[in-house]
Amino acid sequence: MEDQISKNSAEKKDLEESSVTMLDVLEEEKELEEEYAAVLGASDEKFCTYNKGAIKRQALYSCLTCCPESRNDLNKCAGVCLACSYQCHENHELIELYTKRNFRCDCPTERMAGNRCRLNDSLKQPVALNKNNLYNQNFQGLYCNCHRPYPDPETTEDEFMLQCVICEDWFHSHHLSSNVTKKLMEECSEMICGTCMDKHAFLQNYNGLSMNLMEQTVENSEINVSISDDLRAGKDNDYDKLRNDLDKSISDIMNIGEAASSQTNTDEPKVKRQKLEENTEEQSTSTKQTDICRRPTLKSNYESGPTFWAADWRNNLCRCMNCMDVYKSEKMEYFLDNDDTAKSYEERGMKRAASESSAYEQGIQALASINRVQQIDAITEYNHMKDRLKEYLHTFVVSKKVVTEEDINRFFNEMRTERNVASVGQPYFCR
Repeated sequence: MEDQISKNSAEKKDLEESSVTMLDVLEEEKELEEEYAAVLGASDEKFCTYNKGAIKRQALYSCLTCCPESRNDLNKCAGVCLACSYQCHENHELIELYTKRNFRCDCPTERMAGNRCRLNDSLKQPVALNKNNLYNQNFQGLYCNCHRPYPDPETTEDEFMLQCVICEDWFHSHHLSSNVTKKLMEECSEMICGTCMDKHAFLQNYNGLSMNLMEQTVENSEINVSISDDLRAGKDNDYDKLRNDLDKSISDIMNIGEAASSQTNTDEPKVKRQKLEENTEEQSTSTKQTDICRRPTLKSNYESGPTFWAADWRNNLCRCMNCMDVYKSEKMEYFLDNDDTAKSYEERGMKRAASESSAYEQGIQALASINRVQQIDAITEYNHMKDRLKEYLHTFVVSKKVVTEEDINRFFNEMRTERNVASVGQPYFCR
């Protein structure tokens, strides 16, 4: 009896562990789906975006198979949309570019004359070049001011990178600045590299809004608190003298205030009229906010280098006529568009994904519809497939071969064959 109870307890424990493991699998799937939705969710995976013109922000890929000369010549680079990466450049050497702004798909253009866009059969291809597209070293598979690939095959350490919101290049954290803390880089919403801060000098006026300055302010506050503690502890020998000087200064200020009070009373009607005129003028210009420049004065404590910004900081950019001319002359009008931010793009993708049934939700429903024994069978099959896949892929690592789609299909065909053989079971006469 005791053996049976122990056996039942062990089976129950195995069932519980199996259920947790299955949930872990579904949770991992959910995380992957959320990451996919953030990066690709707001892009069209079925239709080429060329006919829509330049898209404010979309997922892009650089094809080195169709543009081999682009490895050494930036003028030969080309970018394709998400749908074209699936339909027109399958099995090609593609470089994932995350997202780029105001870019038009190059697939049906002269930049890819040797590859016909399958999603634009009605177009007479190749069409003219997209003259307004911008290309940087990312299209060549290079990043940062170190001009290295990502991931870097020669680096064994974790690579934490941030994208500049202006030039849209990616930078290694340790190549940005030695004065910047990792906490600041992880908490910021946007980053502007030092080169772009120098190129667009008007941004230096907004340094007071940057997280760099906020971090310095916190550090200075901590120093001031330390000094105050020293004073309270009696470590400043001149404390009594400072207190006496402060009392005398307060007394002088009060005397000056009393003397000025009588003069203020005689000028009160004039002051009220002036204030009334100022209020009237403010009301008349309230509908003309573009005539009032709200750009801060240049901060004297600005230090050259990258700057880090919190979410929605662009809402504080001045929109007066003069500043609008600055944005236009420096081709930065997009900076005033809230949809330009990567945050906005990712939110649109997540919203779109939320409206669709995810594999996680389907998995939870399927898990709830089967009994415990079936759950164990399912997770056992999953673990078996995972182990076999690791062994299979390890052979490619050892031989330094690239895994192709055919290799993956071959693996699953073999797994399917093994399962069919196992399902046949033993012949009747052997039982």
